[in-house]
Amino acid sequence: MGNDDKKIEKVIFVCENNLFLSPMAESMFRNSGGAEDIEVISRGLVVLFEEPINPKVNLLLTSHGKDLCKHGNSCQLKKEDITEKTCVFTMTLGEKVKVMEEYGAQIVYTLGEFSGINVDIINPYGKESEAYEEAFGLLDMCIQASESKIKSLNGGIGMIAIGCDHGGYELKQEIIGYLDVNDIPYNDFGCYDNKSCDYPVYAKAVANSVAKGECEKGIIICGTGIGVSMTANKIPGIRAALCHDTFSAEATRLHNDANVLTMGARVIGPGLALKIVDTFLNTEFSKEERHQRRINMMENS
Repeated sequence: MGNDDKKIEKVIFVCENNLFLSPMAESMFRNSGGAEDIEVISRGLVVLFEEPINPKVNLLLTSHGKDLCKHGNSCQLKKEDITEKTCVFTMTLGEKVKVMEEYGAQIVYTLGEFSGINVDIINPYGKESEAYEEAFGLLDMCIQASESKIKSLNGGIGMIAIGCDHGGYELKQEIIGYLDVNDIPYNDFGCYDNKSCDYPVYAKAVANSVAKGECEKGIIICGTGIGVSMTANKIPGIRAALCHDTFSAEATRLHNDANVLTMGARVIGPGLALKIVDTFLNTEFSKEERHQRRINMMENS
């Protein structure tokens, strides 16, 4: 997302009712200095009427030496809040799924997922004060871990779209671990468990994200890698390559400028898969005239 026309212009922190977690996250992000040149707001998914944020927000912020929250009353998330240059952070996986399905947002993460801490942050409403401190601590940890990644959204580091069906779920988790360790930003389009599901749903989600320029490259895994490859290549602008060895992964980047990698979790093990991913992501297109000419012929056929 290094081009100016693809830059993130707005970050929205979302929780259920916009009374504690999302305004807290908004304030913490502002305190981190991450809000430069980016509009930052917070919204709720179920705001029946506007009301002041939980007073514990400012109590916790000031007790930890942070600036006061200037959020105002709670606000309902609306479809018009989200553009193709908006990045949404939710507190839980359920909220992420809702934002994607009901609001059509494409660049959506749970805050825990994006930070690499991989936790849902649960609303402490109605619980003892220790629960509020715990929620604050999790938010603070996630914001700090995410600060450089959030800034990298506009810093030229390619966002990776990743998805799978039930057959590829376990391998997808291994690859996400690799992305986290290497501080590579990604958007996980599901699936989110190993229950039986339809691979075209997730292959299309990843491919569309890459085709629209929201993510630089994509990785899709199913049992063999064949079905997701066929599906992804139906999307205009996608050059999905099925690779089960590092030579193919290198060659398809050098020669075909492939923008989506597909693999079969029932064909290769995680060790080889991670080497393939590493090769694919770290090999640049050669830009040789003969290869560009052939790509143009593919695209214009």
